[in-house]
Amino acid sequence: MLGNKVTMGQSLMVTVFSMVIVFLALLIISYLIKGLQNFSQKDKKKSKETIENIDLVNSEKGVEKAEESLNDEELVAVIAAAVAASIGVDVSNVKIKSIKRVSQNTPIWSKVGREEQIFNRL
Repeated sequence: MLGNKVTMGQSLMVTVFSMVIVFLALLIISYLIKGLQNFSQKDKKKSKETIENIDLVNSEKGVEKAEESLNDEELVAVIAAAVAASIGVDVSNVKIKSIKRVSQNTPIWSKVGREEQIFNRL
């Protein structure tokens, strides 16, 4: 079809054909991504209904009871609200049985770097 000499019409035909193939591939990829998003949202809806217990891991001091003081109750309320917002359910559907602190094994420079990145996005 294409010989030693390529005419302007042939080059235009190859260009248009290539562009059509690229746009079709992008369209197929976008539909695949939408399908995966819908599929993952269905799984989230199922998991939201079954969420009853949320445990946060503790390090050295052991398990702290949430009912000990007003500050602990406020901490539980904040954690419950954050968990409910992140998974997209009502706060009344989230039941926290225990809260355990996690030790920070990361260096301070790493923590500061993460905080800077988060604050720069705001």
